[in-house]
Amino acid sequence: MCSNDASLAAAVDGLAAVDVTGLPIGGLQELVADLAGASNRLAGVLSRAVGELAVRGGGQVPDPAVAGAVCPAPAWLRSVTKTTGVVAGRTIRTSVALRELPAVADAIIDGVLTEAHGRQLVRLVGRIDPGALLRSQPELIEVARRTDPDQLGQYVAHLIATWCEPALDDQEASAEDRRFLQLRNTHRGSVRGTFELPDAAMEPMLTVLASLGRRDGLADPRSAGQRNADALTDVFGLALRHAELPDTAGSRPRLSYVIPAGWTLRLPGPATRTVGTDPTAAFTIDLDQHPGADCATAPFTGPATRSQIQTLHCDAQLERITLDHTGQALSLTTGTDQISTAQRRAVTARDRCCTTKGCNRPPAFCDIHHLRARADGGPTTIDNLVLLCRRHHVQWHRQHLHHTDLRTPWTRLPQPRAPAHE
Repeated sequence: MCSNDASLAAAVDGLAAVDVTGLPIGGLQELVADLAGASNRLAGVLSRAVGELAVRGGGQVPDPAVAGAVCPAPAWLRSVTKTTGVVAGRTIRTSVALRELPAVADAIIDGVLTEAHGRQLVRLVGRIDPGALLRSQPELIEVARRTDPDQLGQYVAHLIATWCEPALDDQEASAEDRRFLQLRNTHRGSVRGTFELPDAAMEPMLTVLASLGRRDGLADPRSAGQRNADALTDVFGLALRHAELPDTAGSRPRLSYVIPAGWTLRLPGPATRTVGTDPTAAFTIDLDQHPGADCATAPFTGPATRSQIQTLHCDAQLERITLDHTGQALSLTTGTDQISTAQRRAVTARDRCCTTKGCNRPPAFCDIHHLRARADGGPTTIDNLVLLCRRHHVQWHRQHLHHTDLRTPWTRLPQPRAPAHE
């Protein structure tokens, strides 16, 4: 053991010997604050050492149990730290990525930021031009210093959506692959369940729960979880009592997305610039501007992909709000339905179900879709409208589905569509 190791062990031994039962409240507070700060700084030092070890060994380290043998760095770290493989792997990935953000790593060691802040900021590594990211470290540290890790995570999500839109598409596709809902009867008068849904699916649910799950007066004794459970029960009760399932379409919940003016028209903006190849990429951070100003944003789940917004844009009620550079609202134009009730009835009567070949989802589960996109000048006429279930509707706007995949004998086949972002 070197002298530094001995000094550290002696300091820990001294702290461990403190009789906390004899300290006053103020003394306990001071001790907890000092220990928390020291713990955060030590975590930063540990992260720097782990990153150096993982890179220098190429992911392998000497196996202390077998002379001359090596073992994977995550397995060794797991045994040393007495943690899980998931935590050990995450620690190594974060530590290695922090080497690309040296100023952030120093801020953690200095106690300005925590390791949790670092885990959020390294999500930008590999997605933003390295040179631009290095230059932006002071601004990133300032944002992190003002926020807790969860708030910083939301900020980073908006930066990725604005400056690296393909990463958001990949994230949405990955979330869709992980989706599941499992229910199990406890045989004790209740059913338990677990689920994971992508943001696009959660936005309608959270929109409804925010309204129906509110406290019913100051005397409402229910917890937030109980109110949400009751709201979910109410939603299915309303559908059972009033919805004509599944043979007719009804009005869908009102979702709210904030979309920049030129975004759906495919105009170039920060979110469509190529970053990561040009060392002079204009990646900047404006502390006075919301990071989601140049991307579509939902109030509950944050940034939304372009394909998801284009899907909703086919059959939506739009409101135009003009803001000045400070965010002050200057004007509001009341929204109107783009598709009339008569058109909706006509399309439903003609198509009967989703028009994708092989799909028979009924109108109640379908959107009205513009064959030629509104952004490309497509009219809102019966011949240009078809029923598509939500899954196939999203696939169309991702260009995974084309006109030849639909049952639309009344219209001529169009020319191949141009890429969404030219």
